[in-house]
Amino acid sequence: MLGKTYYFRVCVAIGVWLLTVGCAPLPKRIAATHLSCKTYPKLVDGDLATSSFLKVKSFVQKGDTKYQRSIRYGDWVEGKDKAEALIQLDTLTDVAYIEVHPISNIYRLSVDTSTAEIVNQKSHHFEPLRSHKIARSENGEVIRIDIDRPVRVLRISIYANRDLAQTTREPLTQKTKVTFKDIVIRDIRVYQ
Repeated sequence: MLGKTYYFRVCVAIGVWLLTVGCAPLPKRIAATHLSCKTYPKLVDGDLATSSFLKVKSFVQKGDTKYQRSIRYGDWVEGKDKAEALIQLDTLTDVAYIEVHPISNIYRLSVDTSTAEIVNQKSHHFEPLRSHKIARSENGEVIRIDIDRPVRVLRISIYANRDLAQTTREPLTQKTKVTFKDIVIRDIRVYQ
């Protein structure tokens, strides 16, 4: 009986050793001091108690509802229907994944990466992440997006929802303008 217990303990010890030494190290969080975001500094401050309000200044313009059968009827977006944030790392770093901690419901989020530094508010070339799933969150659920590449700049694009409570009607053209809701994010955390 002593031999079976000893054999089991040796197997467990070898298994634990393989998990801690033989496998890839667990990802560690990149400190907030190594991240910067000029437009929304609270987005990467590492504090979940603070929030950033990503503003979308565009609107949707709707045609007159009397002419629904007309070919010219429809909705069109004036400007962009998304908010973007550029997050720069202090050096080129292998990034395993990021976590987005939202307050707002997010129905579509995309991430682009660049290995070049931002100069004059522009980065040279962004490469989109190819993913088969749409990153979304409801009721503040954390979004995790795998990166697995060297990164200097992350571009986070979040598509906004229409704010139907904030509609205005132009008296002359009878067109309706619908604004977009602000997107509220507590923090974006980067892991290597």
